[in-house]
Amino acid sequence: MTSDEVFEAISHPMRIAILKELAKKPTRFADLKRKLKIKSSGLLDFHLKKMDAVVTTDKDGIYTLNARGFAALHAVNVVSNYGWQRRSLIINIAMLGSINIYFFFTAPQFYLFTAIPTIGWIVFYSYWTLVKRGVRLRNNSNSSKEMEVL
Repeated sequence: MTSDEVFEAISHPMRIAILKELAKKPTRFADLKRKLKIKSSGLLDFHLKKMDAVVTTDKDGIYTLNARGFAALHAVNVVSNYGWQRRSLIINIAMLGSINIYFFFTAPQFYLFTAIPTIGWIVFYSYWTLVKRGVRLRNNSNSSKEMEVL
C-alpha cells in the first residue's frame, strides 16, 4: 500500500466526511448514510469502495477505520489546522508589520492612522487563529510519536 493510494482514497470532501464520521465510532452503512445526509446509497457505496485502503468492514457489515485510516485522518487534520492557517497568520503579521514600518519612516504624520487599525487587526487575527482555531505556531513533538504507533 503506497501513500498515493491512501491519499487517493481520501481525495474527495465526502470521503473526508466519511473518514471523520468513522473515526468517532464504527458504523453500519445505513447509519453512515443517515448521519452524513447522503440520499443515494449508490453514491455512498461508490465512495466507500474508493476508501478500501483506509476502511475495513467486519462480518456484520460495520465499517471502521484501519491504521492507515487513522493516519490519513491525522494527515487531514494536520493540513487543515496547520497548513494554510499558520501561513496566513505569518503572512498577515509580516505584511501589516511592513506597512507599519513603511509609514513610520516615510510618513510619520500618518503613522497613527495606519498603526491603530493594522495593530488591531493583528491582535484580532492572532487571537482568532491561535485561540479560537487552536492553531499552534510550533509543531507538536507528540504528533510524530503518534504516527509511529499507527
